[in-house]
Amino acid sequence: MNRRTLTSRVADTLTERIRKGVYPVGSKLPSGRLLAEEFSVSAAVIREATESLRAKGLIESRQGSGCMVRAAVVDAGFQLALPPDAGKLALRHIYELRCEIESGAACLAAQHATAAEIAAMQGILARLEKYLQVPGKALQWDLAFHKAIAKATHNPQYAQLLQYLNEQWRGSVQAARRHTAAVDRGDTDARAGAAVPGRLARQVHKEHVAVLDAIRRRDPAAARAAARAHLLGASRRLGLDATENE
Repeated sequence: MNRRTLTSRVADTLTERIRKGVYPVGSKLPSGRLLAEEFSVSAAVIREATESLRAKGLIESRQGSGCMVRAAVVDAGFQLALPPDAGKLALRHIYELRCEIESGAACLAAQHATAAEIAAMQGILARLEKYLQVPGKALQWDLAFHKAIAKATHNPQYAQLLQYLNEQWRGSVQAARRHTAAVDRGDTDARAGAAVPGRLARQVHKEHVAVLDAIRRRDPAAARAAARAHLLGASRRLGLDATENE
């Protein structure tokens, strides 16, 4: 059973338990460790399952308190679907949305990020660079970087929107990371004619660094441009052609 199927199975089970009152509104879900043991899955699967529930408005995360049940039925408000078998058109739409939202977030972060937030983003990129060749961990730190930028806007709506759409954001970033890994496995340097492991991953990392450099310099226009270039680059690498309205 693949990881997406495992995630769906866990998410569906937890959703049903919440609906039936096994986990009443206001109560806490069992810890990630206990759920991982119960379902015999990895911690990553549990994180993805709970993020799915969070995107549906069923639970919320509280610092130091774990996941709390906030509703027994799925939020009927705006939902942005990214099916498991999402094709290029669905991914293109996600990247077009991300391009506009996240370039604006980078612009605001360049104006409002604190020194501590910039240092935190540097730390995240350092960890991302360390794990560029480890897909699961690279995905984790990639998402963390984008979330840190949203937080650094000091506009809570950005962070809330990113959390609400987290499952779709994760899906688009995961698709890009998988593509990068696949290209790098067969990437060759035309001049040397030899394999260059991690070449594309390093290019993507440079794009992240460019965004942070602009934020650190307090240059909103450059931050917006760097974030836009990064996301358009990701869409192009996936062959999505999300540039018609550029």
